[in-house]
Amino acid sequence: MKKSLLYIAMMMSVAGLGLTSCDGELERPPMLEPEATIKPNTTIAALKADVWQTDRNYVTEVGQRNGRDVIIAGRVVSSDKAGNVFKNIVLQDETGALVVAVNAYDLYETYQQGQQVVVNMTGLKIGGYNGLLQVGAEGTYNNAPSMTFMTKELFAEHAQQNGLARLERIDTILTAIPELMSAKNSVEGLQKWQSQFIRLDGVSFEDAGQDFAGSGNANRYVKDAAGNRINVRNSSYADFAKAILPSGSGSIAGILSYFGTDWQIILNDLDGCIGFGDIETPDKPDQPDQPGDDDGDGTETRPFSVSQVIALNPTDTKNPVKSGVWVSGYIVGFMPTGDNVSTLLSATVFGVENAAETNLVIGPSADCTDPAKCVGVQLPADMRTALSLAGNPGGIGKELIVKGDIAKYCGGPGVKTLTDYVLDGQAMPKPEAGGTFRAVTSVTSGKSYAIIADGKAAKAIANYGYIMVTDVDVTAADVVVPADCVYTITAVEGGYTLRQSDGRYLYMKDDFNSFNLDATAVDGSVFTIAPGTDGTMVITNVAKNKTIQYSAQHNSYGAYSDVRGTYPRLYEKVD
Repeated sequence: MKKSLLYIAMMMSVAGLGLTSCDGELERPPMLEPEATIKPNTTIAALKADVWQTDRNYVTEVGQRNGRDVIIAGRVVSSDKAGNVFKNIVLQDETGALVVAVNAYDLYETYQQGQQVVVNMTGLKIGGYNGLLQVGAEGTYNNAPSMTFMTKELFAEHAQQNGLARLERIDTILTAIPELMSAKNSVEGLQKWQSQFIRLDGVSFEDAGQDFAGSGNANRYVKDAAGNRINVRNSSYADFAKAILPSGSGSIAGILSYFGTDWQIILNDLDGCIGFGDIETPDKPDQPDQPGDDDGDGTETRPFSVSQVIALNPTDTKNPVKSGVWVSGYIVGFMPTGDNVSTLLSATVFGVENAAETNLVIGPSADCTDPAKCVGVQLPADMRTALSLAGNPGGIGKELIVKGDIAKYCGGPGVKTLTDYVLDGQAMPKPEAGGTFRAVTSVTSGKSYAIIADGKAAKAIANYGYIMVTDVDVTAADVVVPADCVYTITAVEGGYTLRQSDGRYLYMKDDFNSFNLDATAVDGSVFTIAPGTDGTMVITNVAKNKTIQYSAQHNSYGAYSDVRGTYPRLYEKVD
């Protein structure tokens, strides 16, 4: 391909950066050129076609193909240096392009624009984030499994730089707005064009004279001579946010991103505006000392930071200053509770000993010990086992992203009325959907099942105890089961785990015939499953050697060492 106008603009700006020394000569150390030890065996286009799903939000894991790891290579065509690209690396080869979502700033320093990166995709998560295919970690979007950012360390385990940055090997793909608008109507078009580094010639800004973004993220449309238009999305954190959109016509070069059902072009920097003449750029505002301290807008992908919550200065415990927003921080401690204790943020205990169940405290870093730099988090009952330091002491120091309301809490800024969370990169388990189920005599790991005996379906337990039931009609082959009666059965060493609809695992302890719950598979959570008679299944707790049975006398399920009721049948969800 020919060198692009963008490349020429880059080279002109680089040419003036000569190096000088006092004595006129500069001793340059030899340049070490990295060389990848893994080699690509497939293309980006082939990978995208292999994993593509029509759902906007989904998550899948890349496995081996024909006994071999799946390895791709692409040249970095993005740069987050200017602040408009957010926690993304975009790789492009001759067949297509792909976004890699990495939870880190200043990625351009490690994965330089123009540098080839080879990635072993095997074991990595890939899927849709509101229509955009990307590599990353599992998260949620509108309560659906979706993609979010992986850790920088995980990506480094799978990625190798290959050679130095070669800006001259980057080229934009010249296209036109009508071609892109037609492409988004087909799977083939979406796969081909998503995340490509494109160029549009002969376009003009509709809002010439306004700033690129100003104080908030902004959509600024460009149009061609025929009036066809496309969105250029700009971040308020870009270093050109307050620059003025130029008049006249020129070329736009940037990453062709996708959100919802439409394209949006993401500029790496102002070099992506070509041929418009000089762009007016007011003095840059002071930047935070640490990138990311205040870099959030309350969405799941850009949550508010702890310092932002403090800056909002909530003063009312009942009327939040922000509702339904995401906040990110690190679990550093808790506020003590009790009859003779004043539960206050200023009295935060930075540790786990005698931890409270009803709250925790998050800070800007895992080692923060200053309550004035922290935020309290009120924990609802259904999240305490998973999040509180009393139920989850291993959570200390981990990153926590929560969705809730920002209001005054225990004498300071807080987050209340939580509805969702991501703990250490792991999204809150979502309830299994109800639906139609059919009786089976064997188990497939990871599938959804209903446990039914005598027309009584086992329900989810609220905290601990015997399993209550819901009446279901089993006279037909297909049985309709409500959502709170769905269990996920997963194979583990020694048997299976039973995870109820709220994501918690059944386990047994001591000599009780009832059940307990935990956010993780703990001791006593393994069951064997074997065929019984007449289609029933014998589900036995390994630790206690007790089998799950329905008791007509108590109208509930328990686990007993002798026969006291009816062995259930398993009904598998019909896809």
